[in-house]
Amino acid sequence: MAAIRESIAALQKTALFSQVQVKVEPDQSGVHVTFIVQPAFYVGMVYFPGAKAFSYTRLLQAVNIPDQTPFTEDLVTKGKDALLRLFRNDGFFAAGVEPETQRDEKHLVVNLVYHCTLDKRAKIGEVSFQGATEQEAAELRRALTSLWAKMKGGSLKRGQPYTQARMTKSLDYLRRRLEKSEHLTPVVRLASSAYDAPTHRVHVTFEVQPGPLVSIRVNGAHVWKRTLRRLLPIYDENSVDKELVEEGGRNLVSYFQSKSYFDARVESRFEQQDDSIKVVYDVHKGNKHRVEELHFEGNHYFSDRELEARIPIKKGHLILSRGRFSSDLVRKSVVSLKAFYQNDGFAKVKVEPQVRDHEPQIDVTFRIVEGEQDLVNTLQVVNAGNEPVQPQTTQPLNLAPGKPYSRKLLEDDRSHVLAEYLNRGYLNAHFDSRAALAPEEAHRFDVVYKIDEGPLARVGQVTLLGAQRAQPKFIRAITEENVKEGQPLSEGKLLSSESELYNLGVFDWASIGPLRPIAGQESEEVLVKVHESKRNTVDVGAGFEVIPRSGNVPVGAVAVPGLPPVSLGRKFTTSQKSFFGPRFSFQFARRDLRGRAETGSIGFVFSRLDQRGTITYADPRLRGSRWASLFSVSGERTTENPIYTAELGQASWQIERILDAKRTKTVRVRYSFQRTNLSNITIPELVLPQDQRVRLSTFSAEYVRDTRDQPLDAHHGQYQTVSFGVTPTALGSSSNFTRFLGQTAFYRPIKPWLVWANNFRVGFAAPLGGSYVPLSERFFSGGADSLRGFPINGAGPQRPVAVCSNPSDTSTCTVISVPVGGHMLAIVNTEARFPIPLRNGLGGAVFYDGGNVYSAVNFHQFTSNYTNSIGFGIRYHTPVGPLRIDIGHNLNAPPGVKSTQWFVTLGQAF
Repeated sequence: MAAIRESIAALQKTALFSQVQVKVEPDQSGVHVTFIVQPAFYVGMVYFPGAKAFSYTRLLQAVNIPDQTPFTEDLVTKGKDALLRLFRNDGFFAAGVEPETQRDEKHLVVNLVYHCTLDKRAKIGEVSFQGATEQEAAELRRALTSLWAKMKGGSLKRGQPYTQARMTKSLDYLRRRLEKSEHLTPVVRLASSAYDAPTHRVHVTFEVQPGPLVSIRVNGAHVWKRTLRRLLPIYDENSVDKELVEEGGRNLVSYFQSKSYFDARVESRFEQQDDSIKVVYDVHKGNKHRVEELHFEGNHYFSDRELEARIPIKKGHLILSRGRFSSDLVRKSVVSLKAFYQNDGFAKVKVEPQVRDHEPQIDVTFRIVEGEQDLVNTLQVVNAGNEPVQPQTTQPLNLAPGKPYSRKLLEDDRSHVLAEYLNRGYLNAHFDSRAALAPEEAHRFDVVYKIDEGPLARVGQVTLLGAQRAQPKFIRAITEENVKEGQPLSEGKLLSSESELYNLGVFDWASIGPLRPIAGQESEEVLVKVHESKRNTVDVGAGFEVIPRSGNVPVGAVAVPGLPPVSLGRKFTTSQKSFFGPRFSFQFARRDLRGRAETGSIGFVFSRLDQRGTITYADPRLRGSRWASLFSVSGERTTENPIYTAELGQASWQIERILDAKRTKTVRVRYSFQRTNLSNITIPELVLPQDQRVRLSTFSAEYVRDTRDQPLDAHHGQYQTVSFGVTPTALGSSSNFTRFLGQTAFYRPIKPWLVWANNFRVGFAAPLGGSYVPLSERFFSGGADSLRGFPINGAGPQRPVAVCSNPSDTSTCTVISVPVGGHMLAIVNTEARFPIPLRNGLGGAVFYDGGNVYSAVNFHQFTSNYTNSIGFGIRYHTPVGPLRIDIGHNLNAPPGVKSTQWFVTLGQAF
């Protein structure tokens, strides 16, 4: 019988069978044993037809059926109940769900189909309150219907749609309102939502327990209310007791110490009556201090700079910075320093802080007793049979003979080794370790890594589920790059294939993984499951607009198509006549055309002064290749600016390919045709005749390499781009020329706090066959992102143009400088970026900008007209990139150009 039980356990372990039964019959020669097995089915796709008001991922979360879930009948019922709860919580009280199962005998999967009937969403009926007096209930009801509640998203009144989000926001709004009235421990919950089917209304009842009035007073110092809410745990816990009050006092001490009141003391008082609680904090700030010195004693293994980078205490700098110090920061510093040493083998390290108060300066010293460092004596890596092996890792192990030994380094090795084996298809790999002190060696360890890689699991049959409009052949072409029958079953490659499917933009959910859990089998069927997103999106806008036909003249500049912005001076004015008229916009996009993830879109905008339209067609896998293509046609006619009328047209086709797995290298090939017609120009010399009607038919190629860690604020990496284009008259251009532009930027961390950034740009534009280079294709420079010793586009050749509001009145005329552009560009930027320890996120930079824009490709011009600018700047980190202020000084400014310029912009210069 023991052998039969072992056989049953082995069959069940394969996950191939849902039931294993045994039939034992006596026979003349002994016993005849028959195993009766029931094949195990697994859940495949889950569909929710009719539930259009919910996203597919939200519905999946509701039924909560993970991948590799064996199918059982109770899953169907649980999923139905979960969906009904979801629908009712979101206002669909009359919803119905009819489940259906579809068995796929060939692949042993069961697809679940929940046919959903949502009906109409119910609306809010009566709103009542339990636990509150009639007066309190009336006040809360008025609060929920107020304009302020509507602005905060917490409005709740009769006739509004009942949604879960609305109810959650209303509950939060009621809590905040009670807290503002000094009921700091309110209990507000949804007691019931009673649905009345005949009226299709939901009568909502809130349970409200305002709790006692809680008065919090801070004596001896001013603390903003918002800061108090962050510091006092009473607000977060919605309760008041002595322990929370004392914790709030400690937080206040740390707060004032962080404001340089290092001797701050806080005494708390807690008085509780029947219906009120009084909490008083008496603050004794003392005098402001400054962290004058920060020392480390006894450290030999790590330098002072390495240790200082690990602690939150900071020295004071300059006049405005007093440093960072508090008792809490001292404790955190000790913990951080101990962990830093212990991770490198100093298991018995001791760290003792010492603070000396010299009024108003303080000195902080950390006395470190490093102790002996634990080292690796020997390292053996063996397999399951205790035979020496070489671990299959791309990076060296942390532990090695002579290197530091610590538990963290060992655990890092474990994670790294297992990740490598999982990525190679050993999904049941096990890692065991053993460390023991070497004989007669007090601080040397003999370490053994035992790696049981288990069987190599390979991809079996690849089965596609869920595709409706997308062509199966197209999807397989995407996934076969990483998931192909016979390949090792790599978790990393499965995730990469999922990402490739999401990148197509036509699936709102995708999952790739083995049908069954890997439990020793050498191959396993892989399911590719996808759910297609909505195909069509339509955006329609209509309105009435009042357009002051002043363009951008009020800011003193004009941007003509094909020209950089040009300052018009202070004397020039134009008609401020306003135009009234309708404005209509329409945008339609259709995804997954032809079942190959292609997307087509059409859109247009119509108003009295501006009419434009666009058509695009995108193919992420051109003819099944790795190339992505984009075709676009656009046209516009605008008279919004009274200085000119512009008619613009463009048609282009671009193909693009990413060259490496890290997506750092990209190559693009592009053909474009552009047509620009300018007319009704009120400033005759602003645009020369040859630039008023321009046609460009260009073939171009571009290569981009980007390894920056953060594109908006890089600290390390490189950014390189090279582009070359040919614009021949033989293809319809109005001029004949070639254009080249190259750029390389690199960023190197010289110190943990210092980044050296460099940028080099070179450009050439050369006319062919006696032609010319249109103004729009020349090079311009000067400003915040190029040469900061020049105004915007103020570098290079310029020409004077007379600008008159009234040509017959010379008093309205002024002479402006219009950039001519150049045929050659050469720019060198280098700057040092560093933090300014006055505030978190504040930084500075000193920079040098060199180069210019040149009228011809000529080495003599390059040397004779080369300019040099130096300057400094301030950066402040924001969620959308650093806010930047730069002041540049041109050491050899040309005549008529101010030598000092300043700029305020967002993002680094390069």
